[in-house]
Amino acid sequence: MTDLLTDLLIYIGFGVIMFSIGMIVGTQLLNMYYGKHFMVVAQQCSEADSVVPIVDELIRET
Repeated sequence: MTDLLTDLLIYIGFGVIMFSIGMIVGTQLLNMYYGKHFMVVAQQCSEADSVVPIVDELIRET
């Protein structure tokens, strides 16, 4: 019985650690993607001297 409880606690701990790592990595990847994407849209706004590209991007994302 003690072994079963110990194994259960190990699996729960492993699951929590994997979930935490997944959340951190996912957040970092999304920040990198949208950071680069924002720079592309900002460059388009600068070249067009207008906010139309960012409005178009907002429409596309929603």
